Amino acid sequence: MLRFALLLPLLPLAACDGSGTGTSIKINAKSDENGSSTTVSTDGNGQAAIKVPGFEGAIKLPQIHVNAENFDMNGVKLYPNSQVRSLNVDAKSGDGGKDQGTVDIAFESPAALATVQGWFRDKMTARGFKVEADGTGLKGTTNEGEPFRLALSADGDRKTKGKLEVGSK
Repeated sequence: MLRFALLLPLLPLAACDGSGTGTSIKINAKSDENGSSTTVSTDGNGQAAIKVPGFEGAIKLPQIHVNAENFDMNGVKLYPNSQVRSLNVDAKSGDGGKDQGTVDIAFESPAALATVQGWFRDKMTARGFKVEADGTGLKGTTNEGEPFRLALSADGDRKTKGKLEVGSK
């Protein structure tokens, strides 16, 4: 999980753009060993805030747009041409250095719900995920044993809204 979380700060470098509304990103990292906490966030308009021990500040960045090409979870990308609306990472180093945390991604896909659900089911299964139906979405474990839940809802006939949660809360 932490390996995935550490790659997320690199996304803004590849996904900056000034058009439309960008992706909202929030990353929280906490350590139980020393009690330190770091927060980095940006809203869809490019306002970024950083809070680390000993420093706090805000800056304006170009809008960040994260899409299907910029996202990869253990070899599974989002449905083609999907747009990420928000990305939240809560990383936590627990006792003994064991990594814990969650990653939540809200996205919109340009296809009907059944198409998006089938696409994710097929891609996840092919990558070794354990997958089962969960209403109109999916749930199970990743190929690394992390629990996940994919909630999907129709947004008209040709669009789907989704929320993917990975990790233990």
